Order: sequence, then structure tokens, then C-alpha cells
Amino acid sequence: MNLEFNYRNLAKATASALILATASGAMAQENVVVQWDQFSNAGITAAGPAMDELIKVCEASLKDVKILRTVVPSIGIRESYRLAVSADKTPDLGYTWPAASVLAGYARTGKVAPLDDYYEKYGWENVDAFYRGRNSYQGKLYAVPMEQDLMGVYYNKAMFEELGLDVPKTYAEFKDVVEKIKAAGRIPIAFGNRDRWPATNTMSLILGLTAGRAGEEKVFFGDEPWTNPKFKLAAETFRQWGNDGYFPRGFNGIGYDEANALFLGGRAAMTITGTWVLQDMARGAKFDLGVFMLPPISEDAPAGTMWGEGSQWQIAASAAQNVKDAAASYVNCLTSKENRKVWVEKGYLVPIGTTPDELNAWNTLPVVKDFYAEGLKTPDTNFYDLHTTVPESVTQVLYPELQKLIGGEATPDEFLAAMQASWQAAIDNGERWVP
Repeated sequence: MNLEFNYRNLAKATASALILATASGAMAQENVVVQWDQFSNAGITAAGPAMDELIKVCEASLKDVKILRTVVPSIGIRESYRLAVSADKTPDLGYTWPAASVLAGYARTGKVAPLDDYYEKYGWENVDAFYRGRNSYQGKLYAVPMEQDLMGVYYNKAMFEELGLDVPKTYAEFKDVVEKIKAAGRIPIAFGNRDRWPATNTMSLILGLTAGRAGEEKVFFGDEPWTNPKFKLAAETFRQWGNDGYFPRGFNGIGYDEANALFLGGRAAMTITGTWVLQDMARGAKFDLGVFMLPPISEDAPAGTMWGEGSQWQIAASAAQNVKDAAASYVNCLTSKENRKVWVEKGYLVPIGTTPDELNAWNTLPVVKDFYAEGLKTPDTNFYDLHTTVPESVTQVLYPELQKLIGGEATPDEFLAAMQASWQAAIDNGERWVP
């Protein structure tokens, strides 16, 4: 509770400072675009070098557009943006997560501008039907997704070789690998859930590999309840991981960054997380870093992985028309085919629409190419992440209920009953997002 309280106070303080910067900076020049993003130089989404370069490139090519930029920590930007919206001080251009249910809330209240005309003007055809759906509300487009997020298993190749382990091709083989790592006295999977959102991502991966994308859609966009057999298998699987020593002791009290440090420090054989931390993984590993996709858990579930946009560019409805136009032209520059190379080479970030041939031709690390090559093999069966797909009210129930589930304080049936109750309440309140 104290951690949550301190985090919220920090987010409020950050948002207050940003709101003041937004209000004062925007008056400096007519075509100044006030931008918030989370592209720092370390940690989650550490693509700061790419962002720095592309601001210069785009300002030079557009000439009449100037960017007033503020960097907000990746985890805090969602709360800071929400507070700015509530104060009617939304930045002209925000790169924030997540789309889908949260973006729909801003669209429903008229806080972000519809972008259909800009989509047509600039021909943003790299945004396919899946991502257009996730960035739309009631048939209109409200954001431009850029960063392609995927989830997979990072592993220490040297430790695998030392223990005589092969990359698992089936879930049974994966379980066997875990047992051999345990028998060797090592931590199988570096995992920490003090921040609560990491378990949501892990559950999203497990759920997709038990229910499949089609099974998820029956619940998220149809009438199937959370208490269905496939969702129960996912809950049972995650609880089993927590109970059977797949994770370090006290994992619910370990932070996300601390868990990554366990892996990068060579104390754990694997960590299951996403491309959003690929920059730090690639730069921080002192061993040969590999990646593979977790195999399907249910026999009838197709291969796939959790995917989505890391964040999306959205323009404030309150911005002047000339600023909206300037922001849209700037986003077009940032997401252009020629500038995708900068994101990949300088930020280890792969924009949506990048082809495998482009990725292979560009100068980036092998693990970057491997991660995306594997994750993008299954576009028709890749599936949803929970905390961007379900309403915010449901996410706030999901976080503590997952902690109890994997900590052994709640049974799978109790977890699913709590989720179904919050889900039905959200539907009754008109909160459900449907693409």
C-alpha cells in the first residue's frame, strides 16, 4: 500500500510539473508541438538516442515545426497523462501506453483528436487491421501505433550449454528444462511482481497459449465468461509456476528491474518479458543472449505470442488546428519508412510495418533480429495483452488478484470468479472496449 501511495504521489508531482511546462512552453511559438514521450536512455523503452536524432531530422525536413519535448518515465507516463487530461492540460502530442481500452476512454470523453483524415492524407498503410482496431473507437481512428511489442523468453546461452539444455520446442520440454535448472540449484525464471503489472504480462502470455486468440476473443468481445475451462487452465498453470519454484523466492516482493538484474547478473537462466526492455537486455548482458518463444500450453492452441503496440502517438483535441496539422506531419516523419532504420539501429525498437528483409539488412544486434523474426512468424495467431484490452476498472482488480493467485493465497476458481465479477460490472457500466 505504501508503494502504491508513493507512486501515485510521484506521478501527481510529475504531472503537475509537466502541465506547467506544457502551458508555458506552448506559447513560445505558434507551430511548437508540445510532446511527451518515455524514450529515456536506460530502462524500459530506452530508445532515447533514436528519438534525439529523429527530432533533429524531422525539424530540419519540416522547418516550420518545432518540438518541445519532455521525457516521462515509461511506467509513470500513463498516470501522468491521465492527470494532465483531467486538468485539461493535455500535451499536444503524447506517446503513451496503452491503446485499446484506455485510449477509448479518452476518445469517449473527447480528449484526443480523431485522425482519420491524417491517415488518408499520409497513407499510414503500415498500420494493419489489428492495430487500427486497437487504436479506434466507434469506427474512428484516434492514434498512430508505432513501436511493435512482442513477448518472449530471454535465456542465457552459456548457462543452457553448461547444463546441457536445448531450447524447448514443446511445453513438456519447457517444463523439463525448468526442472533441470532447479536441480542444478539455479533460478529457472527471473520474475518479480512487486510492481504488479509484470504478472499481468506473464498471465497474458500463458492465457494466449492455452485459450488462443480465438478463445480470448470469445471472452473479451463476446459472451463467454472468464470461468471457462481454457481460462481456468491458464490460471492453474500460472499458480503452478508460482508454487513449484519456477521463480525466485519472495517473487511478489521483487521489483521488475531487480528481476532483470537477477537474469543479467547470471543468477537466473531465463526471464519472460518483452521487447520493451530489449535495449537494456542487449546492452547489459555479459553473456551470449538468446531468445525463444514459449511453446503452446494447450494441445489445440496454435503457436503465437503476446503482441501489441508499445505505445501510440495521440494528438490532443484541444490543440489548435495548425498544431494538430504540425503534429501529424511530424508523426508522419517519425514513422516513415526511411526513419524506421533509425529506430532499429539506434533504439533497438522495431516499428510496426517493418519487414523481415528490412530488419535483416539493417545494422542491429542479432538478438534484436532473432526476437522479431520469431515473434512475427505468427501474425494471425498472436494474441492480446490483458492490461490494454480490459477496462481500467478490471485491471485494478486483476493486479491484486494475480498476486494472490500466484502467491498461493487464492485458488484458480476464486481468481476467475473475482475477474468475472469485475468484468460484468465493467460491461454493465459501458466500459468494455471492442475494436
